[in-house]
Amino acid sequence: MKHLDEARRDSEVALKALVSEIVTIEKAALIDDLFGKMRLIFWARPESPEAVRQEIRQKLDAALKTAGEAFWTGDVWDATKAESADRIVYEKAWAESRGVSGSEKVRTADRRRNRGAWFGSLSEPPWVLRPEDGEQAPPIVVFYSFKGGVGRSTSLAAFALQRARLGERVAVVDLDLDAPGVGSLIAADEKGTIARWGGLDYLLERPVESVELSDYYHACRRREITGSGEILVVPAGTLDDLYLSKLARADFEPASPQGKQALILMLEQLRAELKPHWLLLDARTGLSEPSGALLGGMAHLHVLFGTTSRQAWQGLRLVLGRIGADRVHENKAQLDCLLVQSMVPEDSKAAATSKAIFSDIARDAFSECYYAPDPTDTEEERFWYVRDMEASDAPHAPIPISYQPKLAHFDKLEDVADHLAQSPEYLMLAERIAARFPGRTKQ
Repeated sequence: MKHLDEARRDSEVALKALVSEIVTIEKAALIDDLFGKMRLIFWARPESPEAVRQEIRQKLDAALKTAGEAFWTGDVWDATKAESADRIVYEKAWAESRGVSGSEKVRTADRRRNRGAWFGSLSEPPWVLRPEDGEQAPPIVVFYSFKGGVGRSTSLAAFALQRARLGERVAVVDLDLDAPGVGSLIAADEKGTIARWGGLDYLLERPVESVELSDYYHACRRREITGSGEILVVPAGTLDDLYLSKLARADFEPASPQGKQALILMLEQLRAELKPHWLLLDARTGLSEPSGALLGGMAHLHVLFGTTSRQAWQGLRLVLGRIGADRVHENKAQLDCLLVQSMVPEDSKAAATSKAIFSDIARDAFSECYYAPDPTDTEEERFWYVRDMEASDAPHAPIPISYQPKLAHFDKLEDVADHLAQSPEYLMLAERIAARFPGRTKQ
């Protein structure tokens, strides 16, 4: 039995070979539908006779039937002289397709049931950070890890309370909707009080009507935690018997060109009404739909967490390709990011070994999936280039955070707040984040 991956790969190889051999074919798009079944659209030279195009169709069908086996539908559509309505459909399919290595004439397209945010056109943040705006436009910072249990939410909380203790207002949104945490971690009081409604409710209710933002967040103004500042928290929501049904209706698919995602509307409303100095988003782990949206271009900075685990890096490579190589392919600058090595062993010798291994893995992964090849113009600075890898603040330069037992088990945030605010490792992370935004490096 041939598996889907094998059928897809073999079909691409067969198609590239035929398109290269038959010069009459101008281009071809291989489409993989919702069920993993493949069909093809091809364009021949306009002057080619019907009989020639029919022969081409038969050759394409025969080659793809052999290559795709059960996954080939037998559908070969000739777009060369299609009617105007069909031509629009065919050209749209070509425009939505992705290039295939080794051929400029062949593209592939995937039809998907979900995870559209991972495949849609890469977006930009809802606002641009300009020096003249000062602190009126808060940076949007996403905290993401492919695997859970690596201290991502704790690191976000550490940065939030450090900035609050500098007298700033920090907004935090818990978008780990499948396993909420940071919303209750940074509670309104020592009893653990959080807003009755949260981000999930907002995402469902905002498209229906205008909403009162105050319904969806709570304020943490506890001097022992926030000092002279405050942290305004949008929790995921209340985990009651209705939560799961609401979660099942959440939509993170890309918005139409005429509209905006409810998530973007939330960020804009948070900025306009709360006027925070920072907007921190805690992302869901893995290749989830919310993470696809958050890693699609809406943030100004992405803080990525990893370990020396092979599984973690398999996922991070996909993410780096999304925020790095995919952007370069579209002639857009990579999305900015920082890399955190979490769960570093406490033992000094083991820690040194772990850091060395992690650094080597990071260098290889970023070289392949994130950095752009060096340009011939030495003054060119549009992208992060391979030549930038030696810089101490390069995206792949890890920020180590050690495993600390006291942070694995604590009842209340105030029990560890001082540690999070004063730990050299968390301070280094905060320094690296703030350095990405000149003028916001308060000490």
